Amino acid sequence: MNDRPVFSIGEQHAGRDIFNIARDLNINQNSPAEDVLKIIEAIQHKVGELDIAEKDKKRIVNQIEGAKIELEDQKPDKKAIAESIKKTNEILNEAKTTGETLKDIGVLVGKAAAWLGTTAAKLGWIF
Repeated sequence: MNDRPVFSIGEQHAGRDIFNIARDLNINQNSPAEDVLKIIEAIQHKVGELDIAEKDKKRIVNQIEGAKIELEDQKPDKKAIAESIKKTNEILNEAKTTGETLKDIGVLVGKAAAWLGTTAAKLGWIF
């Protein structure tokens, strides 16, 4: 009998799963905050893959943590979430971020924007 675990889930595999789950979610303004939380967590993971300064990553994580706290609340403040995503975008622009990972983040932000509705105009996401 084989004593090794049947599943070996490393950080990289788990990260792909988080992104794939979030990417495949159909989000609209009536989606539950829990689904949007999955998207925000996937953004957080993707930021970890970026080739930017650790200080910038920490600043982004702080913004994303604010959005996560709101999404865990019974009545999340969509304006506060939009502001966190907007600040994340500003940091990414300052860090002159480019590449495939940024495109992945953009897809996720688009889903968050669908949930935020009219508040999405505050995001200012630029590619």
